[in-house]
Amino acid sequence: MNECILFIINFFFTLQAATSNSMDGEFSLLFAAPNFPGVPQSNLHVRLSEDYNRKSLPSNEINIDRIWELRRKSNPRLYNGSKFRFHAIEVDSNGGDCSSCSAGVTFHLGITGYKNFMGTNWADNATELLESGVKDFANSQAYMSDALGVGSLVHTADECVVLIRRSSSVGEAQGLWDIPGGHPEPGEVKGGSSKMEDITLSDISELDVSKELVDSAMREIRDEINIPKSKLEEPHLMGVTRNHTSSGRPNMQFFVRCTLPSSEVRQMYRAGGAEAEESTALKLIQLSDIFYLESTDMWKEMAPAAKACVKLYTTLRNNLSDSENNIT
Repeated sequence: MNECILFIINFFFTLQAATSNSMDGEFSLLFAAPNFPGVPQSNLHVRLSEDYNRKSLPSNEINIDRIWELRRKSNPRLYNGSKFRFHAIEVDSNGGDCSSCSAGVTFHLGITGYKNFMGTNWADNATELLESGVKDFANSQAYMSDALGVGSLVHTADECVVLIRRSSSVGEAQGLWDIPGGHPEPGEVKGGSSKMEDITLSDISELDVSKELVDSAMREIRDEINIPKSKLEEPHLMGVTRNHTSSGRPNMQFFVRCTLPSSEVRQMYRAGGAEAEESTALKLIQLSDIFYLESTDMWKEMAPAAKACVKLYTTLRNNLSDSENNIT
């Protein structure tokens, strides 16, 4: 029996009975790690192929151009950088027993761009694109850019979680409380480029891309919060979720310990990082309060990616024994 199960992009993977397939109307679960804190970098793998690129719908390409021009007029800071396109995730299920999964996961990735992402996942005709994907390929995401995102639940030395309020200059989640995050960047990988048209996938090492998936999570924390990488421990992948406010956009959700206390994190943030303009405020929430965040008014002010990350974290933690939950 083949021990690898391929979770094609429009399927849900539910690991724990306590986690529902839908999780929330704004987001859903594709993959959850079998154990907290999650899958380490050594168990994250990548398979690259042009077969995993977005399917082109000729009649819609002019609409992508139109949407991009409108977006650029309202926010000139937007840049059509290359991104990795999520196609599927392959999980070693050890014959079906996912609770003992140890060999890791493989991301099936292609290439896309931010223009295509805005022109498909955020398009005014996104519902039609999803329906056409089902009709033409039995896959709702076939015509979607599905640029892979990353985000992190950052855990400080004194048991706080870091959130930032997105500014109006970003492309998504303006004004909402969010986790630090962004995208793995093909331009950061040897043989890659920030321009989609300049990329030949065979020139890129899959091992380098697997490292970039993790490095990008740490880089976003450094650039957005101004926490040095030397003060961050290795990120662990808690899971992969879909954001349904952006037509199923996939996001890797990491857990990252920070060796600094919240007071120093606040000082670092005030000093400003490389991407300080992407947020307007910092909030530090006691870890114990995270479990009840969904019932507070603040939940309504949170970005879907942040909600998904918090929900995934609390679900994994709730499945631990009392002794295992003593993570300090």
